[in-house]
Amino acid sequence: MKIKEILKDNLTLYHSYLLIRKEWYKLFYTDSAFHFKQYKKAYGKNPDLTNPKTFHEKLIWSMLNHRNELYIKCADKFEVRDFVKTKVGEEYLIKNYGIYNRYEDIKFEELPGSFVLKATHASGWNLLCCNKENLNIHKASKALKFWLSHNYYEFDREWPYNFMPKRVICDEYVCTKKGIPPMDYKIYCFNGEPKYIQLDIDRCTCHKRNIYDIEWNLMKDIVIVYPQDFSKVYEKPLNFEKMLEVARKLSGSFEHVRIDLYNLDGKIYFGEMTFFSGGGISDYYNSSDFHLLVGSWFNLPEANIHSFNRERILENLNNQIVISTTTHANYFKS
Repeated sequence: MKIKEILKDNLTLYHSYLLIRKEWYKLFYTDSAFHFKQYKKAYGKNPDLTNPKTFHEKLIWSMLNHRNELYIKCADKFEVRDFVKTKVGEEYLIKNYGIYNRYEDIKFEELPGSFVLKATHASGWNLLCCNKENLNIHKASKALKFWLSHNYYEFDREWPYNFMPKRVICDEYVCTKKGIPPMDYKIYCFNGEPKYIQLDIDRCTCHKRNIYDIEWNLMKDIVIVYPQDFSKVYEKPLNFEKMLEVARKLSGSFEHVRIDLYNLDGKIYFGEMTFFSGGGISDYYNSSDFHLLVGSWFNLPEANIHSFNRERILENLNNQIVISTTTHANYFKS
């Protein structure tokens, strides 16, 4: 078991570990050196960014050489809601209860019996509460204060997170009839076309992942970091073609993006959009043919990093923080 998995039971130690790790990498690694290190750790060699061919080589090339301001909006867990509403309609959005710039603004006594809290400016900083009576407020407060105090970009060097306001949203807890979080359908899209699906199973207990093609055939020959579950058949979800249609509409503006959806008895919900899955090094390690195949789908955009107006984006970020403070006073509208 990885050290960070062991430490997660003690948030004080885990947060200290993250901060020490962050400062170490900040002192000794540029963004480029950081991503090269992560790639070499996974594959035992440096990525070829002069002539990138595999999926992960192209992801790293894109992170280091290309900037698209729409990535910032669509990777932000709150701002993306407007994009989804415009592209596919509001009916795919999970109900939002509130958005907060400060921990002090979160009134737990006013929250519904079940809910989900998520950092809008990060990946994986989520708190699922299926029953508020069982919530450890002390532990939750530690996590929330940490989220609102730190720039997630500094931990994993995914550039869009560097331009997001630090906020937390509270959403409806969407679950099965048994109160279990739904399976997560992560649809990898290239130039607006879904190419394969990563199914995340039992995310809160014994997390497993399977890979399927767009005909819902299980791809058993791809070895990944997470355990895979070949012991049972996971049926094609209801309205599967509709899910692919939603993914096409949301991904049409990008060379590559991962569209995460939930499906509860045919009711489709939007989860999030991810441009650099796994921080540029996602979970597929032992299939060079698959890496090359996915890389062939990824038509790299033009290098434009030198024309990216960082100062203007940061100014917009400051304005966004002010707006979010003044326009979300009443959180609980039915």
